[in-house]
Amino acid sequence: MRNEGPYVLEWVAHHLAAGFTHMLMLSHDCDDGSVALLDALAGTGYVTHVPFIPEGSKSVQWQALKRIGDHPRTRAADWAMFFDCDEFLCFSGEIETVSGLVRACGTPDAIAIPWRLFGSGGRIEAGEGLTPERFTRAAPEDLHYPMGHLYKSLIRPGEFQKLGVHRPRNKKGTLPRWAASTGQALSPDFAQNEALISLYGRHRDAERFPDLARLNHYSLRSAEEFILKSMRGLPNHMDRKIDLNYWAERNFNSVEDRGILPMIPATKAMIETLLSNSVVAKAHADTCAEHAARRAALQADIAHVKTLWRLGLLTGSTPPDEATMRKFIAAQMQAKGSA
Repeated sequence: MRNEGPYVLEWVAHHLAAGFTHMLMLSHDCDDGSVALLDALAGTGYVTHVPFIPEGSKSVQWQALKRIGDHPRTRAADWAMFFDCDEFLCFSGEIETVSGLVRACGTPDAIAIPWRLFGSGGRIEAGEGLTPERFTRAAPEDLHYPMGHLYKSLIRPGEFQKLGVHRPRNKKGTLPRWAASTGQALSPDFAQNEALISLYGRHRDAERFPDLARLNHYSLRSAEEFILKSMRGLPNHMDRKIDLNYWAERNFNSVEDRGILPMIPATKAMIETLLSNSVVAKAHADTCAEHAARRAALQADIAHVKTLWRLGLLTGSTPPDEATMRKFIAAQMQAKGSA
C-alpha cells in the first residue's frame, strides 16, 4: 500500500474481527504517516509490516505479491488472501468468520469471492465514519460488466505454485478444488483456466444460491478522497491514470446495500482494542490529520477545484444492459484483432 493512512486501522480491524489471525502488510513510498502506523500495529502482534522499494519494470503490485509469496507467514498459513485496503470482506446469512465460510464451502482449496462495486454515493467531502458506513450505494448484483464480477481468492497457499493478484497459479500436474462464494463447487474447467478472473456470464440462481461472502470494493470513496488516490496512482498498472475514466467505470450507485453493517460493531470493537495501544492511537491520529490537511489543500488549487466540480456532476454511472455490454466486448475484440 501507499499513502492509505486513514484507512489502515479500519481495514485491519475489520478483517481481524472477521476471523483472520494475522495481517501481512507491504508498503512503499509513503509520506503520510502510514509507515509509523503500520510499525505501531506490528507492535501489537496482529500485523507484520514489510516496507520495500519498488525496482525494475514490473508493477508495484506484482513486486509486492512476490515478497508476500516468499514470506514465512504466507508459507506457514493454512489459509491466505491477497487483497487491498479498499476491499472489505462482507459475510451474509449465518456466516460470521472466515473459518465458517470455509466450512460452508466444503473446505476446498480455494474460494472465489466476487467484488461488489460501491460508488461515491454523491459524496464530495470525506465526512465522518468508517468506509462501509459512509458508502452504501452499489452496482446492481446483475451488473452487465465483466469488471464488476472480478474476484479475489481465499486459498490454501500450500496447494498452489504461487500467488496471483486475482487467483493463484496451479502447481504443475494438479487441479485444485475451487468453490464459489455461494458454497457451490466450481468446474474443473474453471480450476484449470488461470486466465479466468471474472465470474461474468457464469449464471446462477441467486435466490437458491446467494453469495455467502463478497468483497465490497470501495475504489472511489468521496470526490476529495478520489483526487488524493489519483495522486498515488495504480499499483497494478503503471501506464494507466486514475482519472475521470476510472471514476465513470466504477461510480455505480444504483442500489442500496447495507449488508456489511451487521459486521461493523465487531469491527469497531477491534478498533478500540487496537487504539488502546497509545503508539497506535497517536500514529492513527497523525495520519488522519495529514490527510485532512491534504484534502483542505485541494481547495487552494484551481485544477483540483475544477476536478471536484466535474466529479460532482458525475453523480452516478448508468449500468449497461446485456446487449450493450456484449456489443462493446465484441467491438473491443475486433479492434484488438485489427491492431
